[in-house]
Amino acid sequence: MSTVYDALSQRKSHGESTVIRVIGWDIGGANVKAARLLFTGGRAESGAAIRRYFELWNNARDLRRLLQEIYSDLGRADAMVLTMTGELCDAFNDRAEGIAHIIDAARGAAQGIPLYVINLDGLLIRLDGGEVDLLTLAPTNWIAEALVLATRQPDCLLVDIGSTTTDLIPIVGRKIAARGKRDIERLVHGELIYTGVLRTPVTAITSRIPLRGTICPISAEHFAVSADVYVTLGRLQPEDYTCATPDGHEKTRQGALRRLARVVCEDSKHLTVGELHAMAAYIAERQIQQITEGMFQVLSRFENGHCLPVAPVGVGAFLGETCAKRLGLAICDPPVLTDSGSLSLSPCAAAATLLGEAISHP
Repeated sequence: MSTVYDALSQRKSHGESTVIRVIGWDIGGANVKAARLLFTGGRAESGAAIRRYFELWNNARDLRRLLQEIYSDLGRADAMVLTMTGELCDAFNDRAEGIAHIIDAARGAAQGIPLYVINLDGLLIRLDGGEVDLLTLAPTNWIAEALVLATRQPDCLLVDIGSTTTDLIPIVGRKIAARGKRDIERLVHGELIYTGVLRTPVTAITSRIPLRGTICPISAEHFAVSADVYVTLGRLQPEDYTCATPDGHEKTRQGALRRLARVVCEDSKHLTVGELHAMAAYIAERQIQQITEGMFQVLSRFENGHCLPVAPVGVGAFLGETCAKRLGLAICDPPVLTDSGSLSLSPCAAAATLLGEAISHP
């Protein structure tokens, strides 16, 4: 970290306040997120975040260009830190190739800026050209988030519901109490559920839907996704529908209704709005059951697991709150990470927080 520390020592020698600018990256298969934090005198004073929908599996070659654009929009940094979950998308032959590609793109986004990663043990590792075990560097976005939350909320269940997946991370005694690290381990232990509020196909949530007094099997086609469900129910607004639609058409409530009708092999002209709304409500209920089942599994490992409050975050935080209430669990507000209140908890903001604090207090 000599580059950053040298700059700081020069400022201190002139009696100036210590100012550090850090950027945290969270690069997934369908979204790229970044947060820039400004640390003054060792405290995160202010920050800004950017989220871009980006189909890594279709556009891996364009990742560097996108990161350069985001870096330009956020403003320069003294150091950057990387987390990722997109390393396993099918643009790559294996996980190691994906990790290497993402690291290379991040390096290219701002050449000459010190780049760090968070590994599976929660440690900050500087990528300085030395040998590193790539398979220890991903997936780590949930680790960054849980590490920061643990410093603010000593006992809780982190419920991060995103566009595609749900993370259930227990924190006990200010320590991460998760059993899994790699995704396959986290799936087995109920800490990773492949369901989210935007991109999840309806067919991954349920195979049947009550309709006109019957239980109607649904088509095994990619007709509608969870975003259509929550736009129909008014839990998400059309502008929240950041992923691609299955039919490539508008992200309005009318468009969502049309896509939902196709799930039961019908069109929206032959189903009433009330019927389509009821279908959406049932699908949402089944998704709640998927998530609460995972919560039951994770909490059952602890003597007083039923007493842990839930910290709901992510674009699907509203669903996390619903699940917590369904289980009778208290809800705690996720922490704000800057003095100005401009950034709340997210993996990219958490990663930036960890790096900024490490540099400020070596």
